[in-house]
Amino acid sequence: MTVPTRAPAAEHRPAKAPNLARSAAVLDSLRAAEPALLLFLVARATGLSLMLLLGPGSPTYTLRRLAVHWDASWYLDIAQHGYDHAIRPWLPGAAFQETNLAFFPVFPAMIRAVHTVLPFLPWGVTGMLTASVCAVGAAWGIYAAVSFRYGARFGTLAALLWGASPIAAIETAGYSESAFTMFAAWALYCAVSRRWVSAGVLSVLAGLTRPTGVAVAAAVMAAAAMEIWVCLRARGARPTLPGRLAWLDRVLWFDGADQQAAPLAQEPGLRRPLLALLLAPLGWLGFVAWTGVRLHTWDAYFRIQALWQSHFDFGASTAHDVRLLFMTATPVGLYYPVVAGMLAAAAVLFVVTIAQRQPLAFVAFTLVIMLIAFGDTAFFSSRGRFLLPAFPLLVPIASGLARVRTRAVLVATLAACTILSGLYGTYVLLYSTKAP
Repeated sequence: MTVPTRAPAAEHRPAKAPNLARSAAVLDSLRAAEPALLLFLVARATGLSLMLLLGPGSPTYTLRRLAVHWDASWYLDIAQHGYDHAIRPWLPGAAFQETNLAFFPVFPAMIRAVHTVLPFLPWGVTGMLTASVCAVGAAWGIYAAVSFRYGARFGTLAALLWGASPIAAIETAGYSESAFTMFAAWALYCAVSRRWVSAGVLSVLAGLTRPTGVAVAAAVMAAAAMEIWVCLRARGARPTLPGRLAWLDRVLWFDGADQQAAPLAQEPGLRRPLLALLLAPLGWLGFVAWTGVRLHTWDAYFRIQALWQSHFDFGASTAHDVRLLFMTATPVGLYYPVVAGMLAAAAVLFVVTIAQRQPLAFVAFTLVIMLIAFGDTAFFSSRGRFLLPAFPLLVPIASGLARVRTRAVLVATLAACTILSGLYGTYVLLYSTKAP
């Protein structure tokens, strides 16, 4: 008679604590992004070196200009003194009025936090340091978002191209674009990787950083709505469209079956995407509501923007400026042809992003950013800066560069882009009389 023996127990391995697991995941992500971040830093160091060499004064003058020029001075003012309680005259007796309530709070709050930790630094240096650290975080987020969908090579090239874009000099100046791009890139990464609560929280932060936070909110809301649609279909409660609109059901699948269909079995429910859908717009809406309370009128935010000559005119002012460039003999600044070329390239690249079937979050984000860049009445010289966070437009360029087989050609192309970026950044931040 044989005695049944107990099967050997499986080796017990204690699970990692959640905090340790998250830390390990962050470190793994950082190690994977190291080549992209190093190349990004090389590009930005090259651009900054050109500015220091070609500036009209000493290196100290150039650095001061980057730290306190144009919008940077407003952010420093908020970081040091807080927000206005009313709209104030620019000069006694002048018709022009202004207020720092036009600038969103997260970036100046970050400057103040850094200055609290490093009180020995001048405020201008603190602003530049904050923007530069955020720029590295943005490059990391761009790498994470693009590589998740397209692979590490594409992610590395996209991060490098962002650091070598025509207006990349803004990334290390005292502007909020780096902080906004950081929140936007990580929000889009969380959206495409289905980390819905994180995507919603990052969208709130982006909405409290720049007016273009509406683009991040639109992207997260669109992706969350699509996730809810997918979950309902998987549960058998498939929403149906009328026959004439059935094509829309196919067009909306920007993520592709490889990204969305596989994880459905593990989908915990609709709660998380629904929470992201509700959270996403709260940052931008909250600041708009706060300005209304501050100035005791519901439309305070829109009145403030009007003081800064900013409102949506469906592209009329953009068309006027482009017509001025091509249909007049009046001399114009270098920024005119450069910005016009950036707008034209953005329009073409956006069509390519749709043809590439980029994730819905990418497409929605880029679309809203472009609508603002084309349709706002801001300075023509600033429209390139408005396009800077739209990193999905870099994916088609990265796709083309990834196919280059000769390393010398690839290096020469990227080096030329970096040098031209530094030269244009020198002009637009140190020599141009118009706001970048």
